[in-house]
Amino acid sequence: MNKRKIGLGLLGAGLGLGYYINRQCFYAKEKRVTLYSKKAKSPIRITQISDFHSNVLANLGEVLGKIKDFNPHFIILTGDIIDYGTERKIERSVFFLRHLMSLGFPCYYISGNHEEAGPNLDVFAREIKKLGIVYLFNDQRSFYVGENKINLYGLGHYARFYEKYKPENDSINIILSHLSRDVRAEGLSDFDFIFSGHTHGGQVRLPLIGALISPGEGFLPDYDSGVFSYKNGIIYVDSGLGNTFLPLRFLNPIGYSNITITNGSVV
Repeated sequence: MNKRKIGLGLLGAGLGLGYYINRQCFYAKEKRVTLYSKKAKSPIRITQISDFHSNVLANLGEVLGKIKDFNPHFIILTGDIIDYGTERKIERSVFFLRHLMSLGFPCYYISGNHEEAGPNLDVFAREIKKLGIVYLFNDQRSFYVGENKINLYGLGHYARFYEKYKPENDSINIILSHLSRDVRAEGLSDFDFIFSGHTHGGQVRLPLIGALISPGEGFLPDYDSGVFSYKNGIIYVDSGLGNTFLPLRFLNPIGYSNITITNGSVV
């Protein structure tokens, strides 16, 4: 009887853990983030989606509804939107992006290691262009949000060039880099914000310790996810909307970030 109870207990624990991990991997959570800049003349709302990895969202309708309610001025896709450039995985990602673009917000994309190292990036680039998504590959777009001038620069992942990066003192200078370490390693400091991903927030996190390991940042990483002050600017690392290799997350559900940049500074 005791063995039977132990067996049933272990089975129940296994089923419970499986259910929990499934929720962590396929039900996206919204993060509301407030960032500060003394340059901001009025609030700037940005939705960031990173590391989708051709995922299937069990709560896609909820995700789209919350983004619509947030009403971003623009959306940024910070790399690894496809997991690998197969026809099926491209179709999965384009399915999601088609629904996202139906909301009617401007959208800017940079490629990550999974797109650039895999095949058919040109196919994916053509598909997102049809949807109206702007692919920034070592390129900049400048536009206004209210009275705020935004300089948005998107870096390539493996080939990074700054020739077209034109920061201005009175503008909000934003760099999109799939991995923030790349910009940190190059010593760049004339930015206000870097938005990045790649780390997946570590995927597996522990209480008090945080991420055990994250891609590109190593063991017990400092820049795993969240907000970091760096030089004269801010780095924000999104923990990602998908999974890679295995659908495994713990204390770190997949998610996306609805970010407001507002006037002020963190003391």
